Amino acid sequence: MTSANQISDPKPATKFLFVGNGPYRNRGCEAIVRGTMEILTETFGEIQASAGVMASPETVAAQQQAEIDSRVTNFSVSHVGPRFSLKWWMAQANKRLRTEFQQHTFDLRSHVSGLGAAMQLGGDNYSLDYGRPLDYMAVDRFLQKKGIPVYIWGASVGPFDQDEEFAPVIHQHLKTLNGIFVRETATQSYLAKHGITDNVHLVADPAFVMKPLEPADLNVQALVANQPIGINISPLVARFSSAGGLDAWRDKAVEMVVACAKRTDKPILLIPHVASPKHDEDDYAFMASLQAKVSQQVSNHIGLVPPLGAAELKWLIARCCVFAGARTHATIAALSSGVPTLSLSYSVKAIGINQDVFGHQEFCHSVKSISPEQFALAVDQLVSGKDGIRALIESRLPAICDRATNAGRILRGLVSK
Repeated sequence: MTSANQISDPKPATKFLFVGNGPYRNRGCEAIVRGTMEILTETFGEIQASAGVMASPETVAAQQQAEIDSRVTNFSVSHVGPRFSLKWWMAQANKRLRTEFQQHTFDLRSHVSGLGAAMQLGGDNYSLDYGRPLDYMAVDRFLQKKGIPVYIWGASVGPFDQDEEFAPVIHQHLKTLNGIFVRETATQSYLAKHGITDNVHLVADPAFVMKPLEPADLNVQALVANQPIGINISPLVARFSSAGGLDAWRDKAVEMVVACAKRTDKPILLIPHVASPKHDEDDYAFMASLQAKVSQQVSNHIGLVPPLGAAELKWLIARCCVFAGARTHATIAALSSGVPTLSLSYSVKAIGINQDVFGHQEFCHSVKSISPEQFALAVDQLVSGKDGIRALIESRLPAICDRATNAGRILRGLVSK
């Protein structure tokens, strides 16, 4: 019997497994983790997270060394293995014989004990934007066989209708999951149309509740001293733009920024949100080239943000006059800070998020069709109407942030059953 003066042992931390997310060099992936940890802490109290990152062991080792949250332990989930290892042979077979070995699931084996839940964190993994999501489905099945509840967390899902062969397969798979936490009503409607309702919960992207962090470098802080127009234009857009290839898209992006600078006569701050060793995915190299080219054509100050963490980028974006961005989580950083935002969409996810925030698509333009003149006009309209637009966003934010945090309460109810 325990006496009143005895101190009981503290309750052990609830342990979660994060899967599906990319490395932090994509600051959107980091923002998802930071927001998720806020949500889970509010609901569960003491927590720990093992984060299976879909990247090479070398990339994830560097990420773990720089991890700022001691409760998060990053490990690699990768098809890559040492030469002549079983994973290596399977990768060779997949490459040469078109087999479909899912050797990346091997990396999960030592991380499945004592879990409260496994959570698929990628914001748009379950779509056709990057091909069929077979790797993520394999992870789900591996965890399900271990008796671990699996939840898609704060994501867009689908549409899959254009792949008629695969659509019924993925729809059936989604029904087997313990929960699908969708971040916009468009996804909820799509799933309902295909009979997927019982395990679906409408929430919001967890990055909406990520807290900003003031950069320590005073020179970085000075980049937003004059409330510039923040712009994020990604090289990834070249895959979806009608401009025709990366070089053509760069030329068009230069024209867009030049037109914006001339029309608004305001300083411009270029804000990369994704770093990558692949030149056609790296915002930093792409936007550095934009800065060099645009600066030759206009008198406005054209700034460029150096590599920063997701929370530091949010701090900077929050101090921009207005923001225009292609990367989804760059726009979420702006919207969640009340900044009037133009989304340069290349997939359905931007459309759905804008619809939920504004109730319309006026501030969401397709990069497939927008011209430099249209871009400049849209940004100028944000500047001229910024007070009213900011008031509208701020009136919607409490409900959206509550949807994000409510995901934790829903999850707690599900895992306690």
